[in-house]
Amino acid sequence: MSCRNLSDGTDRPDAEAGLSNCVEELIYMDDLKTWQEIRADVQKELNAYLKHQYESGQLDKLLYEKATSDSGVFGNLTKWMESPDLARISPNAHRGILNAIDANRWADINEAFFDELAFGTGGIRGRTAITDRELEMLRDEGIHAPFLRGPNTINDVVLLQKSAGVAKFALNKGLKSVVIGYDSRIRGRDFACAVSELFIAYGFKVYLFDDIVPYPELTFAIPTVHADMGILLSASHNDRRYNGYKLTSGNGSQFSVMERRQLLEDFIFKTGFDEIKSKNINQATDDELVFLGGADRLSGADYYGFKGKPVDMHHKHFEHIRKFILDGNMLRSQAKNLQLAFCAYHGAGRDAIPRLVNSFGIERLDIISKMHVADGMFPAFDDLKSPKGKKVYQQPDPGDHLAAEKAVTEYINEYGEKRFAEIDLLIGTDPDADRLACIVPVPEDRREVYGGKNYTLLDADTAWAILLWYRMERLKEAGDDFSKSFLVQSHTTTDVIPLLCEKYGIAWIKTWVGFAQLAAAVQRVWQGEEISPEIYWTIHSSRGLTDSCSYNFAALEQSNGFSILGGKPPDENSMGTDGHVRDKDGIFAAVLMLEVIAYARSLGKSLLELIDDHLYLEPAIGLIRTGYRPAPVFGQYEGMKGISRKLAVLHQAEELMDKVKSGADVRFGGLKVTDCVVYRTGKYDTVHGFVEGFDPDDPSTFKFPDEGIRFFLGDEYNNLTIRPSGTSQSLRFHTQLRDTDVSKKNSKQKRIEIERQLEAVYDDIGKLLGVDWDE
Repeated sequence: MSCRNLSDGTDRPDAEAGLSNCVEELIYMDDLKTWQEIRADVQKELNAYLKHQYESGQLDKLLYEKATSDSGVFGNLTKWMESPDLARISPNAHRGILNAIDANRWADINEAFFDELAFGTGGIRGRTAITDRELEMLRDEGIHAPFLRGPNTINDVVLLQKSAGVAKFALNKGLKSVVIGYDSRIRGRDFACAVSELFIAYGFKVYLFDDIVPYPELTFAIPTVHADMGILLSASHNDRRYNGYKLTSGNGSQFSVMERRQLLEDFIFKTGFDEIKSKNINQATDDELVFLGGADRLSGADYYGFKGKPVDMHHKHFEHIRKFILDGNMLRSQAKNLQLAFCAYHGAGRDAIPRLVNSFGIERLDIISKMHVADGMFPAFDDLKSPKGKKVYQQPDPGDHLAAEKAVTEYINEYGEKRFAEIDLLIGTDPDADRLACIVPVPEDRREVYGGKNYTLLDADTAWAILLWYRMERLKEAGDDFSKSFLVQSHTTTDVIPLLCEKYGIAWIKTWVGFAQLAAAVQRVWQGEEISPEIYWTIHSSRGLTDSCSYNFAALEQSNGFSILGGKPPDENSMGTDGHVRDKDGIFAAVLMLEVIAYARSLGKSLLELIDDHLYLEPAIGLIRTGYRPAPVFGQYEGMKGISRKLAVLHQAEELMDKVKSGADVRFGGLKVTDCVVYRTGKYDTVHGFVEGFDPDDPSTFKFPDEGIRFFLGDEYNNLTIRPSGTSQSLRFHTQLRDTDVSKKNSKQKRIEIERQLEAVYDDIGKLLGVDWDE
């Protein structure tokens, strides 16, 4: 019997370890005996539940077939219940499952065991607990608490099993070190330590952050300390029930498509519970464990056996970002005139944003104190109800209008309405600080344009467009030549930006959604490889590219992500020359926006006036407005029924496509649908049950519209795209409308009209597809 008890991460003398393992084995044998006695009844109950869901129309046929297959719910449940290694890894896992069975929680058991969490482009993400009570158990009792866990939820077992697969993959590639961090999610530090112990046991050197850390700082740290990869324990902007981790390669970008496929097929899929190893973090040597953080050790923080000072990564990241300011003198000269506010959304941006803002001499930064505490329960976010009475777990997503409303409300409660009207910008970052939101007050004479509100949450399309206009214009004034520059954005991001690029002579590329795709496209340009739509897994379209294009001017997406990747790096594990991290960075974007705000101030204008003058009234662009609405608007589709609901809407959209192609007169908001197209890359086919005939190398076999269905409303600049989310069980409805007959005289009325038109489009598509926007 081993002297190592992996269940709680501690080493014991042989006698004590042997006793502990014997107790665990006895508990396991007792649970196994109970399971064997009830096994047949459990299978019967699960199948009856699934059959009822299918026959009542709440479960899609493909999902029903998947759930009742050998690798479905009961098969996964049996695998867990009959695994002797499960008790070694998570001593209360069997007990939590049996408690759920005893309580007849068949819907929850189906949710936990329906499938294995998909390891996507950037890692894994899912619910940590099925019920609120179990989430509280995780918070209060730790990661081994006896709640219901399964392969379709985030828990100690799943994180360690996936991590063992990653470790084996990394060793196969000759990788030897990993940076590990965590944000403010519940028990994030405990999960990070457990994952660290696994990598140490596999022979890796671990660089562990000593406190919560923004994801972009972790991606910056990887090439800075010359590590081979990185992992952040985080669920980004999802609600409090979620966690997961983001996996990053040695250069700070996500692994390539081919590497991810190899990771999944050759390692994660083939890694069993018996390959989960662990070494007590308290006994790690300095060659095995190094801490990252600030200049000094944090008071009260546990550094385990580490005796030295942490590597000061905060300062390195801080200084690197400051280099991207174009006109530091102008920014500093306006510092005394700027009034800013900041909402950390209970996350890891809480220290970085104030530190950087203050470094430019900006003293007036109002911090929303109620949302500044790092707390994965996100206590400022009360559970809401939709207009139809559905409970809504509010997301700490700074790009969400409900979250923005919460930030404004809390600011006014703390500082007052008069002070809010005076601020230039309210900065918001999500829990891992890779997304930025910009909230600005609206003067009374402009409120009709903005739905009567006293503030507006700038959509990322508008924020990135004005940021890029500023940088293009100032660099042009300085005599910069853009012939080597190119920009990369996702295909659901506004066409304002490609048109801006064409005005200034900058080439552009559109990719599929996700920063992994953006970074992959940049990498192709750096390496001089082909850029064409035939590269079905990455490229959507491009324009203006030449052999001289080598410097990435920006990489950005509609979902609030931004970075500048720069020129070709000196080696494969470095950031781009004169570039920033190869993933999105909300802190970086916030600092760049400060310069734009300062510039507007130097002209005696507001940010909204700058946007009107240089975006909406620019003849080369025209008035382009984009709309975004998720379905459901409130929360997301939950469980297997939710996936079926999502599929039903997509099936309706495909039927609508057939009508359009047959010549039927289909209209959204009075605008005739003139064409349509479906985008498929094969990412999520098997997850949604499209298994038969699927070949990841043959696009003709792809069935699931993972990159969306687009309806054109006259030309390429007027369209509606329905895209399933890659980070939650929901659908994204993206609309873009363009009006070229706009002047200073009629601009206000044109803005009002186009905003109404966007709403009318949503009203009609909702009715046509059976989407209830009030649900």
